[in-house]
Amino acid sequence: MRAIDFEKAIETIGCELLRLKFREKSGGNVMVAYGQVPGSLTYVMWDENGRGFVFSQDPDGEDCVSEYNMNALPYERDEKFDLKFE
Repeated sequence: MRAIDFEKAIETIGCELLRLKFREKSGGNVMVAYGQVPGSLTYVMWDENGRGFVFSQDPDGEDCVSEYNMNALPYERDEKFDLKFE
């Protein structure tokens, strides 16, 4: 799936796009996308098919989420964040 498809679908469900990771030598196809639910500590990861996985950070916890460790978070599958592509 192309980056523009992910950007539009993520905007439609109201999440903030934080980062797209591209498959090498794919001509711009997205391998994984990372986002955040605005106003929360909920982070979303989408695979190349647009399936959503969620991690909710404990506000009192010591976890520090950054762009460098987003791929290592303990995401859980959550179908309500699945992307629908046009």
